[in-house]
Amino acid sequence: MREQGDQQQKDFKELYDRFFRKVFVFAHKHTRDIDEAQDLTQEVFLKFWLNRDSFSELIPADAQLLTIARQLVINRYKRELVRQKVYKSWYENKLEFSSSDNSDQPLLTTELTTRFESALDNLPPKRREIFEKSRFEGLSYEQIAQQLSISRNTVESQMVKALRSLRTSLLFFTFIFLS
Repeated sequence: MREQGDQQQKDFKELYDRFFRKVFVFAHKHTRDIDEAQDLTQEVFLKFWLNRDSFSELIPADAQLLTIARQLVINRYKRELVRQKVYKSWYENKLEFSSSDNSDQPLLTTELTTRFESALDNLPPKRREIFEKSRFEGLSYEQIAQQLSISRNTVESQMVKALRSLRTSLLFFTFIFLS
């Protein structure tokens, strides 16, 4: 049993060493971000290995790996587009709301907007800037990283922290107000 595991590990290492560069170059070409390309490449090999029994030995391994990579790139683009559309729509509605007369707006919307702006004001300046560029300007993490001369991972971690903070601030309000 141990010999079979050792052989599988050896097979995986050989596959990885042989095709890593090809998959990475493909991923980098489509993401234009080294960190994301590395993440995507790791995900490709993981998916391939976990599903190795379902792949055909008649089709070259590199073709199968690049097919997985292409699908992952497409899925990431789709997720990013949906997220940007949702936040762009929210931001446009926010602008429409702020430009109208607040006296005939429902109390809940006015209060929620006030609480959101307050929660946004409480974010550290750099985190707020990253959040606004992503959610209000519709920039991708890669674009923000380039503009601010920081890594994509820094942008991503700051977004996670910003969203967690905003969610916590607004969750308490909605729970109290809607109870």
